[in-house]
Amino acid sequence: MDLQFLLALQGWRESIGGLFNDFFVQMSDFSNGIFVWVLACVFFWAVNKKTGRYLFLNLGLARFVMQSLKLTFTVYRPWIREPAIKPVQLASGYSFPSGHSVTATTNYGTLIYRYRRYVPLVVFLCVMIALTLFSRLYIGAHTPEDVLVGFSVAVLVVIFAPRLWDWIDAEPRRVWWLLGGAAVLTVLFLVYISLRPYPLDYDSEGKLLVDPLTMQIDGWMDAGRFFGVACGIACESRSVKFETKGVPIIWRVTRCCWGLLLLVLTEQVLMPWFTESGELWTYFFAYWWELFVLIAAWPAIFNWFEGRRSATVAEAAE
Repeated sequence: MDLQFLLALQGWRESIGGLFNDFFVQMSDFSNGIFVWVLACVFFWAVNKKTGRYLFLNLGLARFVMQSLKLTFTVYRPWIREPAIKPVQLASGYSFPSGHSVTATTNYGTLIYRYRRYVPLVVFLCVMIALTLFSRLYIGAHTPEDVLVGFSVAVLVVIFAPRLWDWIDAEPRRVWWLLGGAAVLTVLFLVYISLRPYPLDYDSEGKLLVDPLTMQIDGWMDAGRFFGVACGIACESRSVKFETKGVPIIWRVTRCCWGLLLLVLTEQVLMPWFTESGELWTYFFAYWWELFVLIAAWPAIFNWFEGRRSATVAEAAE
């Protein structure tokens, strides 16, 4: 049934000459690329720290769950299961659930949860979620089942995870429960995806339909993100303790400008260099390091500089 729906959608897409192909490809890419982390960083550093924390924590958890499901069910992409399906844009790895759907719904859904009283914003974010989900169907990358399960995983995280985060915030020492729980889950997940068997099916040319190593790399990356978020939140809440309330606009802009430059350099230069060997552990460490820097190390740096500047201004006033 799912595949028949994609074939029907493909027929409509071809009947209009691929009029919306570029739009939906861009919509799909926009909601799952570096923008996701840029948004979390801007909120965390400059707009509203608590909202930023929710974005980081929810995204880390949702993507961790998503990879657990992908590497458990190992469902092939629609065009592998039905050769008549011709995707607009190819995607690698397993299909179920949709990672784009998980990420976009978590990202926009977290903002809906935090700003649910602002109706125009909620409507806009709901439209963005709907367009992203439909884009994955339109380009033929996922079945409706993939998209709906991805959406459901994200909704569950957005609704229930903040209660856990608030419980942790109520008692500062509980952050160690977050760190310890994340460490246990990460170790169990990495052992599981490293030891479990994967399907080894080949196409007519003798190539693997899906290389298990590639999918394990994705798992190690998101495990690194998940543990990096936990470590970063624990370190920041116990040691850094920066604020966004009452901070001058110029300081907030400075935080974002230099911090986003650091993010781009990390993504484009440091991480490709560090993971060049292809060893699984390098992917885990690279993505752990990236999230730890964004959440704890960079805030520690700008918090120190701002403290020094405030002290200098106070001395000059005397």
